[in-house]
Amino acid sequence: MLSLVTATLCGCRGKFRSKPWQQLLDEAKYLVESGVKELNLIAEDTNQYGQDRKDGKGLAQLMHELGKLDGLQWMRILYAYPSYFTEDLIDEIATNPKVCKYIDIPLQHINNMTLLSMNRPPQEHTVKLLQKLRQRIPDLVLRTTFISGFPGETEESHQELVQFCNKFPFQRMGAFTYSEEDGTPAAEYQDQVPHSVREARRDELVSLQQDVGQEFAESLIGCQIPVLVDSITDDGQFLGRTQWDAPDVDPMVFLSEPESNELPALAVGQMRLCEVDGTLLFDIEAHPVK
Repeated sequence: MLSLVTATLCGCRGKFRSKPWQQLLDEAKYLVESGVKELNLIAEDTNQYGQDRKDGKGLAQLMHELGKLDGLQWMRILYAYPSYFTEDLIDEIATNPKVCKYIDIPLQHINNMTLLSMNRPPQEHTVKLLQKLRQRIPDLVLRTTFISGFPGETEESHQELVQFCNKFPFQRMGAFTYSEEDGTPAAEYQDQVPHSVREARRDELVSLQQDVGQEFAESLIGCQIPVLVDSITDDGQFLGRTQWDAPDVDPMVFLSEPESNELPALAVGQMRLCEVDGTLLFDIEAHPVK
């Protein structure tokens, strides 16, 4: 994981300060030379990197430089705020072969009143951005998270979110219940949603996402895709990830040994071209073909 900012947090959000440019490049170079194959780029608002400086070096320029590192296979954008997508950033994601065609954008909700309470961009901005990203970036997979039961969320605003997820399905999505945090404005709101209602609304979103995730996994059957071999279990099962799977939060690839004796055996750290044989709900099963 490559953190892009430094911040001082003292019960409230700290001032956004981008890590120095050369420090990041040196850290990334060290990681890759140590054998790291994938860099996950993360900050509180990852695509805001560099906007506190005047040198014109933002996330797009950083990814362009990181792409020059020999040995680096993938880089992935996590926690990208929907307000800060520049045209050059979208172009870099679309054209840089080392950038995973995967973006994690925590939208939190889609109803305008709820978004206003959360201090998030309005629905119109978000929808236009999502449409642009899917139009401009081939094979893009979007991950998002939604919060159920935020103070003031009505049944109508929840159903608006459900309808949005049906109309604009996300291949990767998590849903969580709102939890009060001491010292935050939302914890003091009077119109708190009962815990049982929060959980029921979350469960409805999770159920919806299970169908979407399973359909996406099934759509990969028969495809040949690069897989990063991540680990091996105690009983000898190799596990990997595609470019559409972030560590720890997304599905896995269950790998079998190559069918041909002419191909090298599996080993952790390899990037292998694999053919997808089947699914295990959201996970997939595959074997190397190269």
